[in-house]
Amino acid sequence: MTDTILPDPLVPPDVDLTDFPFMPLEVRRLRDSKLATSADGEEFRAAVLLWCAAWHQLPAASLPDDDAELAQLSGFGRAVREWKKIRTGALYGWIKCSDGRLYHPVVAEKAVESWKRKQEQKVKTIKARLAAFEKRLKDATTDA
Repeated sequence: MTDTILPDPLVPPDVDLTDFPFMPLEVRRLRDSKLATSADGEEFRAAVLLWCAAWHQLPAASLPDDDAELAQLSGFGRAVREWKKIRTGALYGWIKCSDGRLYHPVVAEKAVESWKRKQEQKVKTIKARLAAFEKRLKDATTDA
C-alpha cells in the first residue's frame, strides 16, 4: 500500500466569494484550452457549471469529492450514473488536495485574485470611514 501525498489546497480556507455574482473568465484561455478542444458537449457543459459552483463553495474554487454532490452541481441532479459517464472529462484539470476537496488551478487563480481585491477594498473602506470619523471628531472639538 502506498501513501499518496496530496498537495495543499490551492486557496486559503477563508476565501469566501459567495457574495461575488461574477466570476472572471479569460475567453482566449478557455477557447484555446484542451478542455474546449477535447471535451464533448456534455463534459464541457458540466465543467463550466462546476467552475461556477466552485466559485461559491467554501473555500472558493473548490468542490467536494463526492459523486452525488458533483452530479447535482454539474446539472445532472440525482443521475449519478449518468454523471459518472462524463466525470473524467468534466473534471479535467481538477486536483484533489490534502483537505479532501477538488481544486481547479485556473479557478483558484481567479479566486485568489478576487479575494485579494476584496480585502484591499475592505481596507480602503475602513480607512475612509476612519478619516470621516476623525474629521467629525475634529469638527466637533473645534466647535466646542
